[in-house]
Amino acid sequence: MEIWNTGPFDNHEAAELLNDVRAGDLYLEELLPDSGTRYIEADQGALIVALAHLAAGDLPEGITPEQVMPLQTPEMRERLRQSLGAVLSDGTVSELAGHWAEQGTDQLYEWKAKAHVSLG
Repeated sequence: MEIWNTGPFDNHEAAELLNDVRAGDLYLEELLPDSGTRYIEADQGALIVALAHLAAGDLPEGITPEQVMPLQTPEMRERLRQSLGAVLSDGTVSELAGHWAEQGTDQLYEWKAKAHVSLG
């Protein structure tokens, strides 16, 4: 996975997701982990962060609220909230958190601050 910066859409996986959303191809069941998943790989973690930001209304250019309506159900927001919590936890649960921890404390905290979003 290519990572360009610490923002929620600053990686290859998120860029592909945004292209899919713009094209009307948002298949959430394929993108989110099953409940009970014990370890989240980096690419899936990046998707979770991006999806959580889309659900919270952080819409990059070319993305409309209508395109992300499937993310707005209470069930989906709760699933994203739980998944995001796991991604942000630590390297034993999240490969992406482990990657940022290896970059140093400053980078880890910057990534966590930018990746976190309130989903109510």
